Amino acid sequence: MTDDGDWEFPAEMQPDPEAVAFDLERTLSSVMSLRSEVPEDAFSAPTLGTERGGNGVVIDDDGLVLTIGYLITEAETVWLVSGEGTATPAHVVGYDQTTGFGLVQALGRLGAPAMELGTSLDSQVEDEVIVAGCGGRQHALVTRIISKREFAGYWEYVLDEAIFTAPPHPATMTSSPTRESRDLPSSIAGAPRRPKACTRPNPVVWS
Repeated sequence: MTDDGDWEFPAEMQPDPEAVAFDLERTLSSVMSLRSEVPEDAFSAPTLGTERGGNGVVIDDDGLVLTIGYLITEAETVWLVSGEGTATPAHVVGYDQTTGFGLVQALGRLGAPAMELGTSLDSQVEDEVIVAGCGGRQHALVTRIISKREFAGYWEYVLDEAIFTAPPHPATMTSSPTRESRDLPSSIAGAPRRPKACTRPNPVVWS
């Protein structure tokens, strides 16, 4: 299995490793592409489809990956794909209805570092962030938070305070921001179908 990563942002739109106080390349390598397959007779199949794709982020050294829950709802098959194109099967651990996040466990070694979890509470509108999907700096976009407000998804999913960024990342379906703290990036909550990742002096985000 390979990921559809045959594209990249222009260099001037990508984050500058020298403008952040943490290891940008290492941080972005925590972002994995996620592909799932759902039975045709599943309850969510008519609205969310039977083949779903997005991103997740490695959050521990044993291959636990945080993602958006709708990607894995009723999924029978889950694959994680690294930026280098290496595919690893995974299984669903759980889906939290309150936050909308899901967890999957890799069934093999991912070879990717874990990203530290954090909080989005102190993020502000106009903060500069990096929106990133799987694929490293070439798939990372320097952007800005334009709004923090309620988000309601058509799949009966609501966030009290979702984070919206602009310009939008063209290839990501899901995202979760991270913000620099003590020279280290850490994940914070993001809005479904919007990407985020590392920022210049401040945050980092994955999609």
